[in-house]
Amino acid sequence: MAQEKHYEMQWDCQFCGTTKLLGKTHRFCPNCGAPQNPAARYFPSDDEKVAVEDHVFVGVDITCAACNQLNAGNAEFCQQCGAPLKEGKRAATLEAQVAAEGAGFVFTGSRDVTKEKFDAEMERIGVKKKNAEGGLPRWLPVAAVVAVVLCGFLIWFVTRSVDITVNVTGHEWTRTTYIEQYAAFTESSWWDVPVPGDNVVRGVCTSRQRSSRQVYDGETCQTVRIDRGDGTFSEQQQCSPKYRSEPVYDDWCQYSGYRWQPSRELVVQGGLNDTPDWGNANLRCSGQRTVGCERIANQEEVYELLLKGPEHSYRCPVEPDTWRSTRIETAFTLAVSAIDASSARCDTLTQQ
Repeated sequence: MAQEKHYEMQWDCQFCGTTKLLGKTHRFCPNCGAPQNPAARYFPSDDEKVAVEDHVFVGVDITCAACNQLNAGNAEFCQQCGAPLKEGKRAATLEAQVAAEGAGFVFTGSRDVTKEKFDAEMERIGVKKKNAEGGLPRWLPVAAVVAVVLCGFLIWFVTRSVDITVNVTGHEWTRTTYIEQYAAFTESSWWDVPVPGDNVVRGVCTSRQRSSRQVYDGETCQTVRIDRGDGTFSEQQQCSPKYRSEPVYDDWCQYSGYRWQPSRELVVQGGLNDTPDWGNANLRCSGQRTVGCERIANQEEVYELLLKGPEHSYRCPVEPDTWRSTRIETAFTLAVSAIDASSARCDTLTQQ
């Protein structure tokens, strides 16, 4: 870590107008004798900074509550009037200054303490907004609340539903058989990622970026100034490691082999008077693991009630027992979208 150096803050006399007085050396204005106001301190430019030799930091300065005399941070009684400093006010410190590597600090101008106090009071009572200084305007939290409320209302408005009465007009069942075929395949994958299948052979491989890694690439440094509150400031170079992203390459390979793959679907449908069945799949060389042979991968069935509402028709899946026991013209309550009545929520279907 770089060595920490110490320099004197600057301040301007608010009585005679003398500028760029030294924060530690000049506790009183050498021109008119007025006491230093710690609130008027500011950082000097690089060209004007004065080093502090063998200075020991004893704490942030204290202003006596009785006579406003500025005292050292470790003082217990005021050097001016002798009053105890327990009720004294610690000097306010400025925010740290930061300069990027290679850049320096320039003079930013003297502080107008009176104007700063006035602006702070105006901001406190709401007359002046802080957004000109980089803060958030007072209306922003209110706007955020309004936006959240509007968003909530919009979500509710779009997703709300209304209940309608629907009547059963018919029954329909659907049975679907998913069929796979044993066939050759070609697929690409990383060389170390297994590809499922039989007699899998790795073919041509090419180099391809698979990921990236972070590689150390030196340091990023900046100079930081910290107001110590006793008329001095510390200056130190702070560095942190920086990294660059480098691609990591690996072998992307082509694989070939044999495996069961989705081939076709057999769909059979019927009504209440039809006996549900799976139909005839006519599997080719069933039971064999040979190219071109087929097998059943999965089967599923759905029982739906056909419903008629005031404006639209609907189809809702139900349990087989409910499907069989529900008669034509049976009335149900169904929730539909308030925006689009053709969109129904079948999970709300309730017999009246």
